[in-house]
Amino acid sequence: MADESPVYEELAGPDGAEPVVFLPGAGWPGAEGLVLAAAASDRQWHLLDLPGYGRSAGIAPPLTEPALADWLSAYADRRHLARVHVVGHSLGGYVGLVWARYCPDRVASLALLDTGHLRLPRLTSQPGAVGYLAPLLSGIERLVGMRRLAGRLPALTDPEPTQPLEERVSAIRARGWYPLADDQYLRAALAYEPAMTVDALSLSLRLYRAHPPRLLAHVSMPTLLVYSTRPRASDTEQRGVARAVARVCQANPLVTAVPVNGGHYVHWVDPTVPDRVAAHIRQAARRPD
Repeated sequence: MADESPVYEELAGPDGAEPVVFLPGAGWPGAEGLVLAAAASDRQWHLLDLPGYGRSAGIAPPLTEPALADWLSAYADRRHLARVHVVGHSLGGYVGLVWARYCPDRVASLALLDTGHLRLPRLTSQPGAVGYLAPLLSGIERLVGMRRLAGRLPALTDPEPTQPLEERVSAIRARGWYPLADDQYLRAALAYEPAMTVDALSLSLRLYRAHPPRLLAHVSMPTLLVYSTRPRASDTEQRGVARAVARVCQANPLVTAVPVNGGHYVHWVDPTVPDRVAAHIRQAARRPD
């Protein structure tokens, strides 16, 4: 980084171009968004590590939604960004959604990648979620605070990758997360594996307790919601996703929903999604204030 900012960033695109902030999913660095930046290469992309994940400092407790909004506003102020487009995947999409709701004058458009239309289940064993321990951990955090556990839990995952890069690329491909033809973006995203610190866990628990559909119902800028139809899930779960998307679109006409017949990494499993996100940004940029 060029200064002592507590937010780790990587930049892509021409200096001085219209800015886009990308916020990754849990367990990924900002470089997860490079495939999107390539589709809108005429913008300058600010690819951020999430607070407490990897190379970005955590947010001092209590970790509230206003504190998350302040975290992004402070970053934008340091970079002299008056108004930006925001793209976020999963947990990062929730952080961007919070900023859009609390500071709408800073956000020109919002693109959410499989996030915003659903609350996290109260109990789940799905990969990437907080899991069955979430209610217990959430209660502990509210009572004593996660940072008090920092001496015993300095990092919940290793800060460095435990597999060679080729093995990690093969594993992601085997899961069907990344079927795109060009692997340079995936390799960049896998070159660094953020550690799960106690601050990162606090951020995940913030999402666990949140109600993203209520936030999404009240955003005031053009919003693209690209969501997974959960093709491998039960019929009941698929119907639940469809109903949730219909509700947020009915509640807020500024939301445009695009289904993807694939998994949670919608911007990787469907090669048309990066271009859709780029078109959304360009269309919003032409919209009069």
